[in-house]
Amino acid sequence: MAGNTGPAPAGLDLAGGQFEGWVRVTGEEFQLFAEQRDLRNPGARACVSGALPRNLQRSSGDISGSQVRFFGRTLAWSERNQPETHDWQGSNITNGCRKDVVILADRVEVIR
Repeated sequence: MAGNTGPAPAGLDLAGGQFEGWVRVTGEEFQLFAEQRDLRNPGARACVSGALPRNLQRSSGDISGSQVRFFGRTLAWSERNQPETHDWQGSNITNGCRKDVVILADRVEVIR
């Protein structure tokens, strides 16, 4: 899939260690959207995939649909540690958003 990825959506700021947007949790990864309207479209790819460490990721289903702030770093998809996925502390990122980078998050806050 290395040649089938694209740049992150313009509305998501991936500089620094904080990433804000609307989240959809899908199993072992999340998808972060800049706009709530994109989150509501099941086929939308205007997102960046990422994950929390395994235990946090498994317990994060209840934040799906929320506006959130993730803390962590990005990783170029071309630098993943497996041929088709990336293992982030026990969570398996498949890059469902198909972007050039993924988010390796350490923690998340729901924005109220």
